[in-house]
Amino acid sequence: MKRILFTAAMACGLLVGTGCNPNKSESGGQPSTEFKIAPPSTSTHLKPNSNKDVSVGVDRKDLKETVTVSIADVPKGLKVEPMSKTAEPNIKEVVFKVMAEAEAQPGDYVIKVSGKPQTGKENVGDLKVTVDKP
Repeated sequence: MKRILFTAAMACGLLVGTGCNPNKSESGGQPSTEFKIAPPSTSTHLKPNSNKDVSVGVDRKDLKETVTVSIADVPKGLKVEPMSKTAEPNIKEVVFKVMAEAEAQPGDYVIKVSGKPQTGKENVGDLKVTVDKP
């Protein structure tokens, strides 16, 4: 009987010690660093000498950290501002201004978008841009 009571007390102690920590993942382990950068799934269409605001999603799953979203590999004739934005834990998307300069050649282009949490792995996505004929 003492063994059963001791086992029950130990089990309750483990549940109380691990069950209410909001920084733990759903499985009770380390905080989650899983997230996904989500640029638009369709191409953003621009004409030379024009611009559009483009939203890039930060699909956090359980991640409760700040994510730095950065732009890289911008093709000639295109411009993105700003080149980096910070998404605080409550932010689900960031907005970048994508511009086709006057000399932008018509065609399909890809701009790399990456997200890096404070801890954990970087996640990368492609922002597709189509420059249409003027």
